[in-house]
Amino acid sequence: MSQSATLPVIQPRGLRPKHPSRWRTFALIVVQVVMIAHIAQWMLHGVTLSPVEPSEGMELAKHGVINTGLVFFAATILVTAVFGRFFCGWGCHLIALQDLSRWLLIKLGIRPRPLRSRLLGLVPLVAFGYMFLWPAIYKLAAGESLGPVRTGFLTTDFWATFPGLAVAVLTFLVCGFAVVFVLGSKGYCTYGCPYGAAFAAADRVAPVRIRVTDACQGCATCTAVCTSNVRVHEEVRDVGMVVDPGCMKCLDCVANCPNEALYVGAGRPAVGKRVKRRRPGSLRWPEEVLAGVVFVLGFVAFRGLYGAVPFLLSLGLGAIFAGLAVTSWRLFREADARLGPIRLKSEDRILRTGWLFIAAMVPLAALWGHSSVIQYLTSKGNGLYRRTADLRHSALDLQRQDLSLTADERRLVSDARATFGRLERWSPVDTAETDLDLAWLAYLAGDRSEAEARVDRALTRRPGDAQGHLLAARLLVDDGRWQDAIRAYARVVEIRPDDPVGYLGLGAVLGSDGQYERANRVFERGLAAVPGSVDLRYNLALSLALMGDLDASIVEFEKVLEVAPDHRAARENLAGVLAGAGRFDEAVPIFEEAVRRSPTDPQLRIMAARACLAAGLRDRAEKHIEAAIRMDPSLEPARRLLD
Repeated sequence: MSQSATLPVIQPRGLRPKHPSRWRTFALIVVQVVMIAHIAQWMLHGVTLSPVEPSEGMELAKHGVINTGLVFFAATILVTAVFGRFFCGWGCHLIALQDLSRWLLIKLGIRPRPLRSRLLGLVPLVAFGYMFLWPAIYKLAAGESLGPVRTGFLTTDFWATFPGLAVAVLTFLVCGFAVVFVLGSKGYCTYGCPYGAAFAAADRVAPVRIRVTDACQGCATCTAVCTSNVRVHEEVRDVGMVVDPGCMKCLDCVANCPNEALYVGAGRPAVGKRVKRRRPGSLRWPEEVLAGVVFVLGFVAFRGLYGAVPFLLSLGLGAIFAGLAVTSWRLFREADARLGPIRLKSEDRILRTGWLFIAAMVPLAALWGHSSVIQYLTSKGNGLYRRTADLRHSALDLQRQDLSLTADERRLVSDARATFGRLERWSPVDTAETDLDLAWLAYLAGDRSEAEARVDRALTRRPGDAQGHLLAARLLVDDGRWQDAIRAYARVVEIRPDDPVGYLGLGAVLGSDGQYERANRVFERGLAAVPGSVDLRYNLALSLALMGDLDASIVEFEKVLEVAPDHRAARENLAGVLAGAGRFDEAVPIFEEAVRRSPTDPQLRIMAARACLAAGLRDRAEKHIEAAIRMDPSLEPARRLLD
């Protein structure tokens, strides 16, 4: 056999990794303790540092926020560019979970084996691009600025971006035991962790690496004790150092080398260095394609499932299903097959463990199929629901009493309700989001009783949902329960202080109840929070006019038209308020412009005629009246204005 051939490295019996494994275990325990202390501090004081979690760094690209997570992520990348991936091996809580899972599996007599896939190895890089680069690209394409807007180093809602207990337990099982069992030690780091992509790139330029002296005898003890699945003995033999970016600097290889030939030292980085050799267990290309396709299908089937499965967990689930698919492929096509260390088939005969594997795959395949159906119905329902956005927006207009829909609109609402109904029948999980969507659809369809029941149930389970409170407020207005509606709109403002919709509803209800001064204060507070809102300024102008403060109203209407010159209602109301203030010479040209923009509105022409008469422009008034009568003969009595 040639020297370049590769064989699996079998860990000798009785080989127990020496230090620094214990020191690393201690370091990882300290990380967990610090995390618990952070959470406890928040629970005790109500405010704390924003999560020290790399995923929080997305907020910079998405919302221009610099927070603790971003600073931490940037700092660890810089440290990695000098010292290599020490943070991954010594400071990552998910590494601690995977190491614990590996230790427990070994205690059960199951020693995990790595599944080596080149295609799945690209997943962390793609996930990193999606999380951190795509939001920035999207903002640039939309013409938005990428610069930081604000800082967010403190938070009062520490758990806002984290899952609940059930998903946390599922993450523990999936990203710990299941990933390690199917994909090998640190399988999630290899095939799922988006932060690992950044650390791996930084590691390539790090001058501090694990290197070798002439004392190395190629015994492969280093590879046997490596929990990062690195072929250490081959890399140090061929290039004099460990260049695999998957090396997490656990230092077990250094501590366990019988000749003390390995050490951590500075020197040339790993850029341009690569060990080009097919590793034992590497997938063949048909298997690679199968793994890639199944990963994508699994990821799509599970991401956001029931509104609960987060992005990172869905990556782990997709990778597990990909590994199981490859194992199934080998079980039915090859003479021998394994799932990690467990033999499923030997000499073309499926063993009892193989039949158990097949039996286990049936419910897993059913789970994937059922999840795919749920995702399809969810996607279809959400698409139909989004198409009702204009209808829902119109329904919030308190001036609109008639919610009659066209035939096409009724069909759209009916299709959306039917789709969500099928989703409810198929889904074992009843979500507040589905309840709220169905509540809105029921309201649009005129089914008030179902709308009320569903929105109440949705808000009981998700009391911080602004859309739910908006619908509840609209229902209360319909019932004439003004004070309850005021409280509901005030809750919307509390939940979303940077959204004008709550201020608009609250101000409109107060105005309808004759509380114009309170309505003014609400609109002014809204403009202070959202100074660019045309709707808030328009409603403030209306409210001022109703209070009799015509001069202030005129100023606000003019500001609206400066920003939105096509705002028809603002132009017509400005002309009317000017006329009401006796400023007819100013009102006439604005009425004339309004008529030019809306030439088929007979009532507008009558108002313009009144202003013209008041300004002494009888000829213009006569033309407007004649035009209005031609459009609507019932306006014939308007001729009397000329008498």
